[in-house]
Amino acid sequence: MAITLDDGEVVTAAEHAASVISGTGKTDYWGVTKIISVRMPLHISNRLQALAHRSGKSRNATICNFLAVAIEEVEKHLSEEVVREVNELENEVIAGSLAEQN
Repeated sequence: MAITLDDGEVVTAAEHAASVISGTGKTDYWGVTKIISVRMPLHISNRLQALAHRSGKSRNATICNFLAVAIEEVEKHLSEEVVREVNELENEVIAGSLAEQN
């Protein structure tokens, strides 16, 4: 999800994540969250921990930032039809009519 700064500059999720890790950007989140558990390969976990440490953010905050980047990047490669379908499914999840399957 791109971020529009006060001066009108648009920053991609990837640019924002990189600025946080580099120490030139900051991130805060307010809103509803959901706890999920995920297993990941050790080498990814190690890299994640190093990046989180470098940024001064928690692993959780780093994962959330990276997932936002991944979603933004993947959606660039999806057709408009698929994005619409995903948006509809997301709305069903929000409405509670799509049972959690995993």
